[in-house]
Amino acid sequence: MTDTESTASRERQDLGHRYGSPRRGLSPRRQRIAIIGALVVAVGTAVWFTVNMNVGRLEYNDVGYTIVSDTRASVDFEVTKDFDDTAQCMLQVLDSSYAIVGSRIVTIDPHEGNTSADRSAYYTSELRTEYRGVSGIVDSCWLVD
Repeated sequence: MTDTESTASRERQDLGHRYGSPRRGLSPRRQRIAIIGALVVAVGTAVWFTVNMNVGRLEYNDVGYTIVSDTRASVDFEVTKDFDDTAQCMLQVLDSSYAIVGSRIVTIDPHEGNTSADRSAYYTSELRTEYRGVSGIVDSCWLVD
């Protein structure tokens, strides 16, 4: 052993005494267990988010509109919600420049039903307008506490 090699060996021993022996890595068995555990947690979290986001979901669609006169219009729309929820929807009538010429908030009360198809219902609502509109839309819907 040369003088340089023995000095390097002593320095490693001194570092080992000062800071402790170097850590060993995880065994292959523990690595597999950690990876499988992380996958189980990831899949469980994805399932929880999927189920949680679909429960109590509110959906709405424009179905049609009728411009009755210069001061009246009706909007047909579909709302999908849970049976015992109450929702409100903002309906609007627009003119040719997309300005709002009439609006109304409609309350959708809880309703009866047994199947998931019963969650959807169609509604028609009359609106008064300031000027003649050219289209009717559902701007937004939200659940009421």
